[in-house]
Formats: sequence, C-alpha cells, structure tokens
Amino acid sequence: MNQLPRLALATPATGPEPSIASLGWLAGLTERRWKVQHFRSFACPTVTEVVGQVTGLAGRHLDAWLMPEDVCVQLFVQGAQSADFSLVEGTLDLPWGHQGVPAHDRPGGLRPVSLMLDLPVVAVLPCPSWEGFHLSRLPDPVDAVFLDGLERPEDFERLRTMVAMMTRRPVLGAIGAFPELRAALKQDPRETPLPEDLVHRLGASFLRFADLGAIRALARSRTFPARATDQGPCGRRCFRVAYAQDEAFGAYFPDTLETLESLGAELVEFSPIRDEALPESIDLVMIGCGFPDRYADALAANLSLIAALRSHVCRGQRIYSEGGGTAYLGRSMILGTRQVAGAGILPFDAELLPNLDPPTPVARTLTRDCWLGPKGTTVRGYKSGRWRLRPGADPFDCPNCFGALTTQDDVYFHHHAVGGLIHLHLGALPQVVAAFAGPHRPSLSLPSPRP
Repeated sequence: MNQLPRLALATPATGPEPSIASLGWLAGLTERRWKVQHFRSFACPTVTEVVGQVTGLAGRHLDAWLMPEDVCVQLFVQGAQSADFSLVEGTLDLPWGHQGVPAHDRPGGLRPVSLMLDLPVVAVLPCPSWEGFHLSRLPDPVDAVFLDGLERPEDFERLRTMVAMMTRRPVLGAIGAFPELRAALKQDPRETPLPEDLVHRLGASFLRFADLGAIRALARSRTFPARATDQGPCGRRCFRVAYAQDEAFGAYFPDTLETLESLGAELVEFSPIRDEALPESIDLVMIGCGFPDRYADALAANLSLIAALRSHVCRGQRIYSEGGGTAYLGRSMILGTRQVAGAGILPFDAELLPNLDPPTPVARTLTRDCWLGPKGTTVRGYKSGRWRLRPGADPFDCPNCFGALTTQDDVYFHHHAVGGLIHLHLGALPQVVAAFAGPHRPSLSLPSPRP
C-alpha cells in the first residue's frame, strides 16, 4: 500500500481560480520545503502560470466527467508519487450550472474525484470578521475546515473555536483577506505570474494560522492502493511524435504527453516559428493550443515549415491540432481588420473572437469514420472560446478528402490531418491513443528508417 499524502480543498463555485486559499496552501507549504503537486478537478489546458511559479511544479488536471476512473486514478498517481503532498482543488457545489445532473456527469465536480481517490476533504469557509460572522452551509462530506478572507488576525482564535464547535470539524487554519490579490487574479490573464511579494505574503499568512501537524496527519490518514503502472502495448519506443513547443504553442495536458510516452512514443519538440523542417521519421505531428495570433506574421513567414507540414499530410501521415494550433493550420487567421495566411491544410478560415470566453465542456459525436474513431464515436472535451471557424476549402480538393467531423462544425479533417476547437484528453480516449500506437497506422509502411 502507498501513502500518497493528499487532501481535497473544496472551494466556492465562484471566485478566482486557483483560489486565494489554495495559493496560500501552495505558497506556505512550499516555504516549509514541502514538494507540493496541485491538481484541478476539471481539465483545462489553459496555462496557469501562478501554480508553477509558487510550487515549481506545473499544475495538473483531473476530471471525472472527461476521464474514466482508471485513467483519473493513474494520472493522479503519476503526479503524486514524486511529491510530498498533493492538493486537489475544486468545488462540491454545481459547477457550470448543471442543476439536476448526476454528480458523476457534472463537468469539473470535485465530489466524484474525491470519492475515487479517497481524498480527505477540507472545506473553505468565508469568515471575514467576528462581528460579521455567519456560518455558510457546510458541503458534505467534509473532514475539516479552513477559514478564508480573515480581515483581522486577532479574530482567528474566537472564529476557530466557534466554527469547530458548530461544525464538529477541526479548523486547520486561515488565510487573510488580500483584496488587492483577489482583484489581480480576476483581472490578469491566466498566463501572467503574480508579483513575488504577494506570493510571499500569502505564504506568511497561511503559516501564521495553519496547524501543520493536523494537516500532515489528515493528509496521511488514508492509504492508497498500489496499482500497476501501464507500460503500454509496445514495451519500447515504437513511434515518434513531434509536438509544437515555442512562444506561439505549448498548451498540452501534461498527462497526455506522459500517456503517449507510456505507449512507446518518442516525443520530439519543434518550433513552427523557427524550425525550417519537421524532425526526421515522424509518425504524428501535434500542434496544441496557444497564441498564434500574437506571432501570426512570423508563423506565416516560415514557408519552409509550412511546406514540411503539407508534405507530411500528402504522404498519408497524421497531424492532430487543438485550439490555436487548429487556427494556424487553416487557410488564414482573421485578426480584427487583418487577415494573415495560415498553413492552408485544414478547410476553413479561423477568426479570432473579440470576447474571449473560457473553455466550455462539450460532448461531440463523430459524423464519419476517421482515425479518431468510427462514425458515431462520442468524445468529450473543453471547447476553446477564442476562435470561430469559417468553412472555406480549396475548390480543387476532392470533397471526400476534407470536411467537418461534427454537426457543430468545430472539428475538421483534410486527409489524415484532424483539428478542432475542442481540447481532448488523449489519456481518456484509449481508442485514439491506440490509433497513434497501433500497427495499422500508414507510416509503418513507409521505407524511412527508424532511429
């Protein structure tokens, strides 16, 4: 049996994400030299720089709506086994407004994740001051309480005693109000790091009130069953994946790349901005989300790399893209009053939207057979709100070689290139990963040698 010290932090459904309370935990425990791995209870590849800034470890994702239980458990173990402590943040309320939907089918819910991982749950309760004390409804199940938004430090002992008596749960600590930091988290882009002085103040506030002994004891109170790690069907590096990684692209689920490696993939980085060719002997090209609109001219000017991508598709090999990567692979990118040429592989023009909505959970059914799966396959993911796709294929292309793969026109294909606005979690799609690694893929019949 493994220990895997872990807790779930149940935060309100509204407010900044990650929460101030969560950042206080991360900053304070890291200050005490705990190696902390942060997880979110819903998957989103949008970069959250502040988590990595505070802990030194990139934030990870769990999602009971998106991932089968065995995948969710395996991904947790992969991230937790190299850390001293794991914190899974989410809400026990109804995220995304899914009233009346079963708990296991609500996107982003913490409850099913806490059950499958047997997480002790710490509820974050707002308690600004003694004079304005009002005990919020305590979600269930909860093992302990943490006070949020404490305005006056001298109120803590009285509030701690009162909350412990009324809830019959231990109070593990508190975090200060920090109104300027809450405002910064609401206004700043997710990829923007926080000022270091604010991070230090958060950690100091957490450590002032935290009962580290009680936190450690609760985190270690439940053993975790040992599970065999899936080594994949290949047992060796049997296919090569080139994935775009530079200033324009790089938003991937970290566990997606780990899943490909476990199946025998050799991962190789390339830059659509700077590289003139793809790495040698590549079976699959992946271009994840990012900000191609910020580097549109540089991307369009790299005609050598665009020619290499087109040649890769013409040889019957595969490209997979999401979000910003999909926008880049289209005929053009429409950026306000400008229109910049894209790679010209997928049959649409991609328009950058003026109002950038957060990713939305969606389920899509494939309308035709493709290497993602047979017709009728349902996939779940989070749809990007940054782009709109306008169909516009080359009139000389065969209509059987391109088109939409969903009735909502948000996933397209051209030969063996597939791209869409939906961020899929490949670790949760075994049939897709099997297509990457399976012996039937076209590239295996090519004469090019493998390194």
